[in-house]
Amino acid sequence: MSDTARPIHVSLLALPESIANPIHGIYETLTLADAVVTEERGGRAKLFEVEIVGPERGTFNSVFSLPIEVQRSVADVKRTDIVIAASMIFEREEWITGRYPETVQWLQDMHAAGADLCAACAGALVLAETGLLDGHEATTHWAFAPTFRRNFPDVRLRVEELLITTGQNDEFVMSGAASSWQDLILYLIARHVSPTAAQSIGKFLLYQWHRDSQAPYVSFSPGSSHQDAVVRELEGWVNENYAQAAPVEEMARRSGLPESTFKRRFKRATGYSPLQYVQHLRVEEAKQLLERSAMSVDDVSWAVGYEEPAAFRRVFKRTTSITPGEYRRRFRAPVAARRSS
Repeated sequence: MSDTARPIHVSLLALPESIANPIHGIYETLTLADAVVTEERGGRAKLFEVEIVGPERGTFNSVFSLPIEVQRSVADVKRTDIVIAASMIFEREEWITGRYPETVQWLQDMHAAGADLCAACAGALVLAETGLLDGHEATTHWAFAPTFRRNFPDVRLRVEELLITTGQNDEFVMSGAASSWQDLILYLIARHVSPTAAQSIGKFLLYQWHRDSQAPYVSFSPGSSHQDAVVRELEGWVNENYAQAAPVEEMARRSGLPESTFKRRFKRATGYSPLQYVQHLRVEEAKQLLERSAMSVDDVSWAVGYEEPAAFRRVFKRTTSITPGEYRRRFRAPVAARRSS
């Protein structure tokens, strides 16, 4: 920015599919920064000037019926420093392009004028619709990965990543699943104000940097939109029989196809090789057992189809980025809150 003494202008993009909580949380966090950050202000009397923008000015109910007030229409915003498209939910987890052409054009215009374009969770979908992410990496909530890949095949989606910055000047910033908007905001405060300012906000609001991968949180839910009846039947079988010995070989036999043809069709239909598909099913079941049972890791390994616990541990860590023991410590539900004496 040429005038370092003026506030940093932030436009929070609200659409009919938006979730109110992240928008309100981002708005309040940035507004609160003026009271919390007392040093390293760069000569600014006010750190952030924040407003909620959208296709039309006025109040509307969010996707969960909480009101969101759009303070200015995007047509009235001619300059901004940061745009943030926050979390959304849409029917059948399917993004439909072309519904907000004026908003997409506005995003392109703001980028051309030098604004950072940021997204939390499914907000990355509206950013991708601009075409500006083509050839770049992106992240989003894993539940929206299938629709993202179908709509934007030229974007390199990496749902295992919790925070991604990309672009010639790192002007595109995206965070993953819903509450990761806190990581996004801490990053933006560190970048545009100072790391010390981000640390102060994080301490005050008890926001915690998630420095690890999003992979441990990702559930395996392969898309079922393909039309290959043979593969669909095999998916139904293996979803119930993944723990048996040699399930890939049994699927090949059941398909009645040459092995190479079976593997090619399966990968084309599901996006996974048969072996990868089985491994993901086994790891997903193992995650449930680690969360909800007292079974040892070795017993979990055998229960999901691995005769060698060492092989199970390798596959589990490759899939989730952490060991089975670490996963259990992180995600096992507490029995009760600690009572004071």
